[in-house]
Amino acid sequence: MRVTLVHNPNAGDGQPSAKDLQQMLDHSGFQVRYVSTKKEWKKALSRPADLAVAAGGDGTAAKVLKAVAGTGMPVALMPIGTANNIGRSLGIAGRHLRDMVAGWKGGTRRQFDVGAVRFGHGGRELFVEACGGGPFATAIQRGKAEVEHGSPFAGNEIDRALSFNRSLMETAPVQRWSVQVDGRDYSGDYIGVEVMNIRFAGPSVPLAREADSSDGLLDVVFLKDSDRPQLIDYLDRRLAHDETTLPRLDTVRGTLINLEPPSGVLRVDDGLEDDVRGPAEISLMPGAVTVLLPSLG
Repeated sequence: MRVTLVHNPNAGDGQPSAKDLQQMLDHSGFQVRYVSTKKEWKKALSRPADLAVAAGGDGTAAKVLKAVAGTGMPVALMPIGTANNIGRSLGIAGRHLRDMVAGWKGGTRRQFDVGAVRFGHGGRELFVEACGGGPFATAIQRGKAEVEHGSPFAGNEIDRALSFNRSLMETAPVQRWSVQVDGRDYSGDYIGVEVMNIRFAGPSVPLAREADSSDGLLDVVFLKDSDRPQLIDYLDRRLAHDETTLPRLDTVRGTLINLEPPSGVLRVDDGLEDDVRGPAEISLMPGAVTVLLPSLG
């Protein structure tokens, strides 16, 4: 089986290395074409192969899934990033990489939906994780300075992200959002609205516990001012490394969402659109990608 391996060499603090990953694939009998995310990875994906493998965090996984959407190229993930929200939602995060690679040959294929956002100015962006606004968009806007570079927060990267998100939850303003889901009006006063394709956001916060990236539906999660205490309590318990679950948040499922953020800022996966004028139209491409999941044996 010919494999195009797309690898972020910075993921996991550089471990496993490019050589380690190639050896894992070679050992399981795959014919590997390696490309770094720092090189011409999109061009590499356009060449014939039987499988694309994304080795990195959520950013790498999302890039590869969006690049192959609609092409018929199947994708397997090697989650070696920090949060690994996509791999976590698929139930493969935390598994040993060698076992994961060995399990691909007897694995199962699953359809994976890809979202699309169309803006009033005519631009269009794809997403695999989420599109939304509020504290999680602010975290992306300010995250590199607050979490990655010269962070005032203590601990490892996940703990720093949890601390930063906690501070944002405390201060996020309540604003008026315009929201329509499949023609029904859900406009109201929220601290944020997230349109989720997977279960987790940010530092693995389960905003949409029942989201399924293969069901042809998007989960619209409304973050209310009354949710603030339980969100903060959840983040505090995570920081204390206590077992905890986040109570179910107000969620509506649909296929076509019109969302107008009061701040004019929306996150699309880990990117930002900071000049949203008027409603953004959010829809879904059901089954746009086939994901190869390893066997559990």
